[in-house]
Amino acid sequence: MSSLVSYALNGNVATVTLDDGKANALSPDMQAAINDALDQASLAAGSGEVKALVVAGNSKVFSGGFDLSVFASGDAAAALGMLTGGFELAVRCLTFPVPVIMAATGPAIAMGSFLLLSGDHRVGSPRSRCQANEVAIGMTLPIAAIEIMRMRLTRAAFQRAISMAAVFSGDAAISAGWLDEIVEPDEVLDRAQQVATEAAALHTNAHVASKLKARADAVTAIRAGIDGLAAEFGS
Repeated sequence: MSSLVSYALNGNVATVTLDDGKANALSPDMQAAINDALDQASLAAGSGEVKALVVAGNSKVFSGGFDLSVFASGDAAAALGMLTGGFELAVRCLTFPVPVIMAATGPAIAMGSFLLLSGDHRVGSPRSRCQANEVAIGMTLPIAAIEIMRMRLTRAAFQRAISMAAVFSGDAAISAGWLDEIVEPDEVLDRAQQVATEAAALHTNAHVASKLKARADAVTAIRAGIDGLAAEFGS
C-alpha cells in the first residue's frame, strides 16, 4: 500500500485507513491509493477471503475533501480528473461487492462527506462534523454530489446542506442521515469493525443484489453527473 493508505485484514474484515498526516485530502494520489486498496479488498472478496470492508480516517479527520491546491493550480484537466475520480470512488463504495462500513474518526467535509454517505453503515463520534461546505467557500456543488446527498439525507437536511452549507454533528447528523450511530471518539474504529464483523455474516450475493436494486436510480443519476462534469464546469 501507499504511505497515504494502509490495508489490514482481521479475520474476514478488511480495513482501509486513510492517513496523509493532515486532513486526508482526496488528491489524485490519495484517490489512487484508495483505489489500490479497494482493488485488493475486491479481489479478496471475490475469493471469499473478505466479507466486509471498513474505510476509516486518521485520528484527526475522516477526510477534508478534495485537494484545493489542484483547483487553484489553474490546470483544468487536473481539476476535472480529481473531481471525476472522487465521485467514481463514491460510486465504487456504493456498489462494492461486500458491506462497506465508514468509520468517521473526525470531520467529513465536502467530498469527504460524500464519501462518508457512500457507505452501507456509518459510525461517527460527537466530533464527526459533517458538511458540504462548497457554497461557503464560493464553489457550486456538482450534480454528482447533489445526487449522493439526495439519496441519503432527509428532505429538510438535503436542502439545508446544499444551500446553507449547514454543519451536522451529534444527534443532528444521525437524524439528517449523515451518520447511523455515534460512539466515543476512541471507540469509532472498534465499533465500525464490530459492525463489519456482524455484516460479514450476511449472504454476500443477496446483499449486493439488494443494494444495487435499491440504489439503481441514484447511481444512474450520479454517473450522469460524472459524465456531465466537464460541461457543468465549463471545461
